[in-house]
Amino acid sequence: MKSILFAFLAVFLLFTGCGPVKVNKPEPAKQTEKSDSVQIVKTDSTEITAPDSSLLAYGNLFFGMKKAEVERKNESRQQLGKYEYNFNYSFNGDSGLYRVIIKSDGVKVVTYDTELSAMYRNLAKIVETRYGEPEVHLGFPSVFDVQNSHKYKLDEWNNGAKQIQISMVENNLNSYSVVCEITHQKMAETETTRQKNFKNKDVIDAAKKF
Repeated sequence: MKSILFAFLAVFLLFTGCGPVKVNKPEPAKQTEKSDSVQIVKTDSTEITAPDSSLLAYGNLFFGMKKAEVERKNESRQQLGKYEYNFNYSFNGDSGLYRVIIKSDGVKVVTYDTELSAMYRNLAKIVETRYGEPEVHLGFPSVFDVQNSHKYKLDEWNNGAKQIQISMVENNLNSYSVVCEITHQKMAETETTRQKNFKNKDVIDAAKKF
């Protein structure tokens, strides 16, 4: 009997003397933090742009173009509206284009008021379609007015640095043409000054000594 009681006491002490068993769970391995943000690296990029539209002279021609490129990109004779016209150019001391000259074939006095007048109205209508009515407009001159001035301006448009003038010119005693000049005003003024200084170089050099 004592042995049974002793065994019962031993079991009782075993369960009451020991606290709850704690099971230590292994800690998850620490992961290396990764940033969700992506660092933007700024790079120097060269922006490719079209030529400045303010330098557009005519068609594919831009003011400042060299002579060889101008002649390659533009035909010397073109159909504009109902008539054909001839193209010439003015270049500055750096061989840069600063004026496009569009000129009709010469006509004689007998067809001045008919054929040449029609060529003028054709050109004026083309420019008006793009730029509206001219800022300056004079009536169609008589052949005597052109003879007296050799060049008679009829119309003028200004669009920024770009100026367009249509004039009647006397080629010789019995030949007259209508001419449209598309000019970069600042470049033309600079070239006029350069030519003047070149012609007066000796005087300018001498004046510097005083």
